[in-house]
Amino acid sequence: MSFYHAKYIKAEPVAAAYSHNDPAPFFRKSFQLSTLPKQATLSVQSPGFVKVYVNGKDITDHLFLSPISDPQKILWYDTYDVTALLQPGENVLGVIAGNGFLNESFRSAWYYEVAPWRDAPQFMLSLSTDGTPVAVSDVTWRVSKQHSHIIYHHLRSGEWWDMRRYDTAWLFPGFDDSVWENALLREQPFGGVLKPTPCQPVRECAQLSPVSVKAAKDGFLFDFGINISGYVDVTLEAPRGSEISFYYAEEIDEQGNPAHNGMDDTYFYAESPFQLNKLIASGGKDRFKPHFSYHGFRYVLIKGISAPPTAIVACFTHNDVARRSDFTSGSALLNYIFTASIRSTYANMFWCITDCPTREKLGWLNDAQASVEQTMINFDILPLYRKWLADLEAGIFENGLIHGTVPSTDWEWGRECGPVCGGMIYELPYRAYLATGDAKWLVDTLPSLQRYTDYLEASVREDKQFALGDWLGNGNSKRVPKAMVRDFYLVKAWRVTALAGRLAGKGGALQARYEAVRAAFVQKYTDADGRATVTEQTAIAMMLAEGLSRDRAVLAAQLVEVVLRDRCQMTCGMVGVQYIYGALAAIGRGDLAYRMISESEPGYKTWFENGATTLWECWDGLHRGSHNHHMFSNVSGWLFTALLGIAPREDAPGYKALTLQPSFVADIGEVSGYIDTVRGRIAAAWQYREGVFTYTVQLPEGVCATFDGKPLTTGENVFYVKEKKYENR
Repeated sequence: MSFYHAKYIKAEPVAAAYSHNDPAPFFRKSFQLSTLPKQATLSVQSPGFVKVYVNGKDITDHLFLSPISDPQKILWYDTYDVTALLQPGENVLGVIAGNGFLNESFRSAWYYEVAPWRDAPQFMLSLSTDGTPVAVSDVTWRVSKQHSHIIYHHLRSGEWWDMRRYDTAWLFPGFDDSVWENALLREQPFGGVLKPTPCQPVRECAQLSPVSVKAAKDGFLFDFGINISGYVDVTLEAPRGSEISFYYAEEIDEQGNPAHNGMDDTYFYAESPFQLNKLIASGGKDRFKPHFSYHGFRYVLIKGISAPPTAIVACFTHNDVARRSDFTSGSALLNYIFTASIRSTYANMFWCITDCPTREKLGWLNDAQASVEQTMINFDILPLYRKWLADLEAGIFENGLIHGTVPSTDWEWGRECGPVCGGMIYELPYRAYLATGDAKWLVDTLPSLQRYTDYLEASVREDKQFALGDWLGNGNSKRVPKAMVRDFYLVKAWRVTALAGRLAGKGGALQARYEAVRAAFVQKYTDADGRATVTEQTAIAMMLAEGLSRDRAVLAAQLVEVVLRDRCQMTCGMVGVQYIYGALAAIGRGDLAYRMISESEPGYKTWFENGATTLWECWDGLHRGSHNHHMFSNVSGWLFTALLGIAPREDAPGYKALTLQPSFVADIGEVSGYIDTVRGRIAAAWQYREGVFTYTVQLPEGVCATFDGKPLTTGENVFYVKEKKYENR
């Protein structure tokens, strides 16, 4: 879709200072149609956010348009069919423009207030009828901030509405906009390439009624039962001019006040409120549902009202990505982990994979790399990843460095994160290749893989110490040297780069380089007997997962030894958690993996026993950090790849062939689940009764599989396996 001669338009030059009084501008364009067209399409792009209306009707249920990006690199746009919204005679286009990440003016830890692209809210729009442009954004559009009821709007902070100014007449024909001003043009292009949005939109994907309502000082506390991302849609009545505050929180203290666990610290929010929406009442019935901000919350404390709202629901808001798996078991803890992993992942789908929906709302690559495997199993997420991978590749520095967040303002600390973040450049396309069998994921990314791998190898030669290692681990994870984590990721980077090279028909030199780097790692981190010289869970698990050993059996025995030494208390951070459970299952000790999951304190058990409905940022995070992080969610993928035995193979990607190796754990009792793969639904289940496991597998046509050396057939396959006992438990 061409934007023809459309320009980016705004209400005024960007304001240098942060202000609590900064209304979202209203833009209006009236035009005439002599007859109704056969087809009318509207294309819109905003480096912030926009709501777009035709004759008073919202053109879509898609939210937070346009998708976030670095506008200097990529500008994502959307096109809609608006034929049914037009009429003969006068028609009106109405746009409300929000700040988004384009104009975050308050000081924060991430320096968006000095972003090189920062500017006033704006957009570019083109409306065509039967292929002919009839309205494009230019200086003839009328604009007003004085008429706007949205008086404050910051994505990370909140949104305030003055309902005394609320009036929709401007959206319809016949409105007198003579006192409004003409729009201003943006002086310079942003520089980014216009691209159509390739992924699912953000929508209100579920609505939740409160499970409890309690009177509070000067208001009411609403509990929606689970921790989500989004906002409340509320209708209420209050005296004209009264100020009503909405405090969003994941937790509350004993007095019923919002408990943010330090996320509202002034280091992050030096001059702005945190998760606060406000409404100034009109004196009548007011409906309030934010347009340009969302929060992470279970609780909402509403102050400034003497009676509960007429209506209130919580809107779970995220990219509308479908599920493609399900799992259940005889373990309440595993069932919690699966459900919480799904919920936390959804809560962090906001045009990328964010770290949390509360404090940062940023596309942290370390969190995403730690959970990418499970997302490929549990969600139809590839369109969203395709969008984000484009953002990631576009943001690679000249020297190959990848910033810790994508998109990013290039704040300094983010440059120092290293491959715990940057490794997403190969982990994402590699996992997509395994899930789909589509070599283009790796082949198309090969130039970026080579750039980053060259950068990382140069960093190793210089012995550069990156900021992130086995981040946020329990206890001993700090004993895993950051240099070892860095070196491990270099080996993995070369392996995936070599694979991409082979798929592209030019893998010889890349394969040789991988083998050399692998040999150097093994030489450096194992002794003459083949044992790991760093005797910690993360170190040994990641070596086993990547095949970095002189003798796999020796390393396997050492991992069991270390786990038992640690009394099955998991000591891993975000790196180790990706590998520890899978490594144990791969050496036939899924029983120890389950013990670690079910016995570690602090751990998943801690969260479950404290009533968590999502995954947390910190193992010991009862009173600190985010309570809606997905970075420890990869265990939900292990439920399928290890417990059920459904794991894609690199030599037969896209689930063409499976070697079923389920971990039978008597203490769990039973498990069942399925994955809707590119080849159809693969389902598996097992039950334990009196020393025997009954293992059932359902295969679609076109999938070959073996279990214990025996080939399976299409349809249902049933096996009976005697329980295996271990002395060293």
